[in-house]
Amino acid sequence: MHTRKLIIAITYLCLFVWLQPHLFAQAKKTKSGTNNNNTGTVMPYPSIDTLTTSPDFKVRVNNIPIWTESVGDGGMENLNVANYSAAGKQTITITASANITKYKIKPESKGIIGKVNGHELTFTISGPQKLYVEINDLPHLAIFANAIETNPPKKGDAGVVYYGPGSYNIGTINLQSNQTIYIAAGAVVKANVRGNNVQNVKILGRGILNGSVSISAASNLEINGIFIRNTRGWCNTLTDCHHTIYENVKVFSYKGVWGLDGIDPVSCKDFLINDCFIRTRDDCVSIKNETGNARSPVKDINTDSVSVLNSLLVGWQHADGVTLGFEMQGGTVQNILVKNCDILRARGQGRTGGHSGFSIVSDGPTNIKNIRYEDIRVEGDIEYKNLELIVTEGRRYGTAGPGNVIGVYLKNIHWANKDKPFVLAGIPTNYLTDVTFDNCYLGGKPLTGFNDADFQMEFSKDIKFISPKRNDKIAKK
Repeated sequence: MHTRKLIIAITYLCLFVWLQPHLFAQAKKTKSGTNNNNTGTVMPYPSIDTLTTSPDFKVRVNNIPIWTESVGDGGMENLNVANYSAAGKQTITITASANITKYKIKPESKGIIGKVNGHELTFTISGPQKLYVEINDLPHLAIFANAIETNPPKKGDAGVVYYGPGSYNIGTINLQSNQTIYIAAGAVVKANVRGNNVQNVKILGRGILNGSVSISAASNLEINGIFIRNTRGWCNTLTDCHHTIYENVKVFSYKGVWGLDGIDPVSCKDFLINDCFIRTRDDCVSIKNETGNARSPVKDINTDSVSVLNSLLVGWQHADGVTLGFEMQGGTVQNILVKNCDILRARGQGRTGGHSGFSIVSDGPTNIKNIRYEDIRVEGDIEYKNLELIVTEGRRYGTAGPGNVIGVYLKNIHWANKDKPFVLAGIPTNYLTDVTFDNCYLGGKPLTGFNDADFQMEFSKDIKFISPKRNDKIAKK
């Protein structure tokens, strides 16, 4: 009997010793921003007094309030934004200003289903990600659940320009080589960022940049984590830049009508756009090549190795999700990859009769080749076209004449809007050549040939289909 009691006592003692550090760690976690249900870590950002708190939504994550901003030009042009850092499982509760009668949690590919109770919508996600929520007829809500920063720069670090929580009206930030601009969560910096012939530059943080970024003749650039809002001109113009990374960047343009592109790599090499959210009134991502001008000529016009990955794209008003063009002034654009992206919207007319989910518009004497689109979901809010691959006469923006498009591979693409056309067109002297549809779907049905969709075609050749079912070529024209 005494032996049994001794064994039980020793067992409990061992269990207590084993649990103690785990309990301490959990207690520490809870204190720093985790609720008592051990569902994950949530780090809210400070509210910013100079900005507008959303009248439409209140957001809680794991029962922790997240300051939600309203930014934009009024009405449905506004965007509500809940921005925070997190790790692990998150239960998100959105409280709307009225009873919720309808909602969509996008991208639809995530398959998130919520529960509605009066004014509240509740759902769960598994980790950092970006969501776009439509509730009733209220301005839409973007949720930016950022990964927690690892070893961010500190105020006073060498080469670091540090903006802590608060509001700053700078005007212009002129970048220097070997410099880091850090915009902390809770900071809003009103400034246009400019740089020429700079190397080893970083713009980091979880804060807000109200302005645009224009950098040329540069190498080794990284823009990571910040939220860029712009009302005039291209939001991010990178010209003749080498080795550039845009990671976890959010871009929102509003107020103006034309020329409010999100990210524009122009004559760039080795350019990565990854895990970004872009809602812009003009094209979300527009890949170009240009010669520049007399004051700032481009040394090498060619564009090579640009990738757009894992991003959420909302072409709001006169916009494609991703486009190559219009401006193509010579040389070569090659080795372009767009992969694992969700395109939620493409709207508006333009100089080709309407925008599309994604496109190539060769309007100038450039050779465009080896272009690959893979694992793309184009949702149903498409106004004019699902896809556009065209060669123009080369006179719609410039005057230099036509180019060529040879070699476009489309794999695992899902278009939801079965009523919108696919436009594939060249001109009599410059055919659109060598386009492959591999395992693609339209409205949930396999895209196996020209009879499965509204194909509007002229001066095109070598258009091929690989069947989703049999994985063999079944049609060719």
